[in-house]
Amino acid sequence: MEIGIIADTHDNIKNIEKSVNIFNNRAVNFVIHAGDYVNPKSIEFFQGIKLIGVLGNNDVDVLGLTTAFKNIGGELKGDFCEIELGGTKFAVYHGTKPQKKQTLIQSGNYDVVVCGHTHKLEKISAGKTIVLNPGTANGWFFGYKATVAIFNTQTRGSEFISL
Repeated sequence: MEIGIIADTHDNIKNIEKSVNIFNNRAVNFVIHAGDYVNPKSIEFFQGIKLIGVLGNNDVDVLGLTTAFKNIGGELKGDFCEIELGGTKFAVYHGTKPQKKQTLIQSGNYDVVVCGHTHKLEKISAGKTIVLNPGTANGWFFGYKATVAIFNTQTRGSEFISL
């Protein structure tokens, strides 16, 4: 099973559309969004994707985002969620508090910890846990390129894709 991973879209509709096209072309089964959508209107552009997400530090309109997720059949899980997809146990957290992120990683309870917030690509292993940050799909903060990731639950391999 392939899982699309995205974070920190920050209302960049052009890059959201590019991401959705990549995810559709790759026929990913689900897309995990690690937060910082910002405007609920940006969620509309994920229509047709099985979107699961958490809130980021810039997601202040929780009611609007929750409604937008429901309108496209997605699931907004709050600040943190645990999900199992393709036999792989994921923890999803935006990453605002580094100590909380480290606690999730070091717990050993998850196969994959997905986070965002820093806008930096990250793929590290900590014991059996893989930590993935897809970078920022927005792309212009701090000079980082716009990127997303795809994770394969069978091979436990991941791929970073520039938008």
